Amino acid sequence: MEYKSGENILNEIQENTKWHNPYDQELREQESIERGDIDALKRCWNEKYDGAIGTLALDPLRHAKNLAVGVITLSSRSAVRGGLNYETVFSIVDATILKIEHQMTEPEQVIEAIHAAQLLFTQMVKENKGAGHYNPIVSKAKDYIFKNIHGKISVSDMACRLGVNPDYLSHVFRQCENKTVTQYILDEKLKLCCNMLKYSDYGISGICAYFGFCSQSYFTKQFKKSLGITPSKYRDKYGKK
Repeated sequence: MEYKSGENILNEIQENTKWHNPYDQELREQESIERGDIDALKRCWNEKYDGAIGTLALDPLRHAKNLAVGVITLSSRSAVRGGLNYETVFSIVDATILKIEHQMTEPEQVIEAIHAAQLLFTQMVKENKGAGHYNPIVSKAKDYIFKNIHGKISVSDMACRLGVNPDYLSHVFRQCENKTVTQYILDEKLKLCCNMLKYSDYGISGICAYFGFCSQSYFTKQFKKSLGITPSKYRDKYGKK
């Protein structure tokens, strides 16, 4: 077998392929998300440049879906650097990529989904920065919550782990988030339950147990109170077909 140097391989690639999209354009796009700058993000989408995105698959739909995985993953990291909670962002990534993979049949749909995900991250960063209520204790509390989201979370245990007084934690959390720690935990669990009802085949009792609810009846009661619909009807309405 003839050995080819890195230089020879690169020369062959350049002879047989077009130039790629410029790296600085990608950087501007990701920096727009990190800053929460929606106008700048839209300008990046409309930039004209020599070159094109590399071919990621011969089938146009598979190419678009492969592209979506890369772009949405990069965008999610920019959103985390912009101040968003990583577990919330990663849950959005999971749900979006699953939807693209299993529900979209046209490349144009996939491109729209990529832009929708980037726009959502940018809007969330913008809102988070605009809130002006960042507190390092609250940020650590959120990380603790998402690392333990599948079990029962005690405010006192969390405060002990963070090295603060439980009453102080409850006070600053409510001040920053406009809701109690307990309500925040419930809301975040229900968001993840919605994703599983939409995109997974897990039974409702299994989802209930997975997120540490004490009983299925309590889970159903809280779900309906928050979303105005029972888990089973939510799956019937929004679940994958």
